[in-house]
Amino acid sequence: MVAIPVILVSVIFLTRSVLIVIGWLKSPVIRTFEQYGDPEQVYMPLTGLLFWAGTLAISLGVWVSILASLSFPLVLLGFLLVMTTLLIFQNPDRAAPWYYRIFRLPRWYHQLRERTTRYERRRIAYAWLRMPWRAQLTYNSDDRAFFIWADYIIMGTVMDEEDALFLNSRGDPT
Repeated sequence: MVAIPVILVSVIFLTRSVLIVIGWLKSPVIRTFEQYGDPEQVYMPLTGLLFWAGTLAISLGVWVSILASLSFPLVLLGFLLVMTTLLIFQNPDRAAPWYYRIFRLPRWYHQLRERTTRYERRRIAYAWLRMPWRAQLTYNSDDRAFFIWADYIIMGTVMDEEDALFLNSRGDPT
């Protein structure tokens, strides 16, 4: 049976997507902050959630229809979810304004985007990637502690920028 491994993989990645949406898994979102380039990639976690829910619905529908010899409408729902996800991936610029009117989760992501610059978010991403695994687990589950940690990174960024401006104004070579 091919459907059982697909169901297992879908459940695993659907669980991962749910953890991202509710804010208990921050690493995939923070990794998007470290990218360079003109258009900043806006992270849309609902697309992964829809894709894996659609994949699970399709595989469960096929599995149930084989076992019970019945047509099962879950396949159609799964197909619609996967097609919606593909449309969002193909047109992220057109989907983003509608996406954020409807879906503003995870909250910590939107709060961080509103109060930081792109440079500060990139510094947060680099610090997060160097952080030990246990510390990441602590900050994943506690948004308040995460924002305190992020504020320290932001203060370090501001201090670093001010030091560079101070040294340049004195004429010191850098």
